[in-house]
Parts: sequence; C-alpha cells; structure tokens
Amino acid sequence: MYNEDKYFDTDKLLNEALKTGPGFVLPENFADLVASKMERKFALEQYFREFLIYLFAIIGLLAVPVTIQFVFFGAVWQDWVHLITNNITLMGGIIFLLIFVLFADRVLLRYFMHRSTEGQV
Repeated sequence: MYNEDKYFDTDKLLNEALKTGPGFVLPENFADLVASKMERKFALEQYFREFLIYLFAIIGLLAVPVTIQFVFFGAVWQDWVHLITNNITLMGGIIFLLIFVLFADRVLLRYFMHRSTEGQV
C-alpha cells in the first residue's frame, strides 16, 4: 500500500536546494538601490499628502468666516455671486498663484532637496 520508492527524502531534497546557487547574481549594493527607490517614492507621496492636508485646512479655514457671514450676519448669496463673477480673473489668478506657491513649497522644493542630499551621508 505505501510505496517509499515514489516519494523523495525531504531532508535530502532540502539540503540539495539550499546548497545550490540561485542561478543569478545580484549587485553588491542591491539593497541600497531598492531602499533608495522606495525612500524616494514614499517621500514624494508624503510630501503630496502633506500638501493636500494644508490645502484642505486652508479651504476649511476660509469656509468658516463665509459660513458665519451667511448664518449670523444675513449675507445674500446673490451679492457674493455678483462679486465673484465681476472679479473672476483676478480671484482665479490669485487662487492659482497661492496654490502653486503652496505646492512648490510643500512638494517640489522638499522633494528636490531630498534628492540632492540622497547620496551624501
């Protein structure tokens, strides 16, 4: 019923597998290369996430006075729409400039500073 000729000795098979090489050679600095790629990727994600946190925090802080104006002081939304539509290019330019400065400060500058100091230790 039980035929031992069909089955391999697992200890013998394991020893043979551990003694033979993998068939390829990794460079000596392979772990450093992988670690630097992952560090760069996670740094960029962290900087972008921090930018989004700052952006939504600023939007939230601006929403509070606007809400207070509507709730407590009876602001009329038609007046606000009229003000925004009359000055849309100026407001759009200012908002774009502020978002770009925030993005450059929170993401681009920090990322490039991180890359420039990457090889220095």
